[in-house]
Amino acid sequence: MNLINQIILLQDVDNKLFEINKLLGDLPSKVHELTEEEDSVKLSLENKENDLKDTTVLISTNETLVQATADKINVLKDKLIDGSISTNKEYDAMMETIDFEKNLLDKKESELIDLMTKKESLLKEIEEDRASLDGIITQLKSKKDDLNAKMEEVSEENNALKIERENITKDIDDDTKDKYSQIYKARKGLVVAEILDNNCEGCGAYIPPQIVNEALARQIVFCGTCSRFLYKSENKSEN
Repeated sequence: MNLINQIILLQDVDNKLFEINKLLGDLPSKVHELTEEEDSVKLSLENKENDLKDTTVLISTNETLVQATADKINVLKDKLIDGSISTNKEYDAMMETIDFEKNLLDKKESELIDLMTKKESLLKEIEEDRASLDGIITQLKSKKDDLNAKMEEVSEENNALKIERENITKDIDDDTKDKYSQIYKARKGLVVAEILDNNCEGCGAYIPPQIVNEALARQIVFCGTCSRFLYKSENKSEN
């Protein structure tokens, strides 16, 4: 089989594959999109759950520090009135220590409030992420079921066409395959055009006699206007 006939067959196979993909609609892309969204939410959920664990540990640590600092302040205050302090210098030193511990207590209590606020926010976000994840998983299952059902309908034809495509392309050189792919994309599936009455079937441009003769000889020629591969059927004479 000459090269132009292989290209004509390849175009026919690719257009049939394109029609099969149209039957699948946006299901493949939707499944891919939902799968990526599921992975993203799972990662977000995992990070927030780890953050919640760390925050809970910090809250417990700060609660212990707050309680210990408050107890220490109470002990120091008791010393002010139990006769342990006998000089003004000791009194001033004790008051300075109490003030220091009070400042430390204020700082730890402020940190504790921030941590508790963060924990509350994380709990809310985790709940929302779990609800979102449940919804995504439900949607994804539905879309996968729909896609699998449609794939099952067309799988036999799809697989046969892919095998046929492999058999056609194995004997086509890489440069021609690259040119074919470029035209297929640019011309929306119409890669090969017939010469009818010395005109390109694809764009209507005039084709010079020399190109017509080369097309009749099954040589690889292109339309000078739309760049499509050209062929000429021997049984169709010019007017």
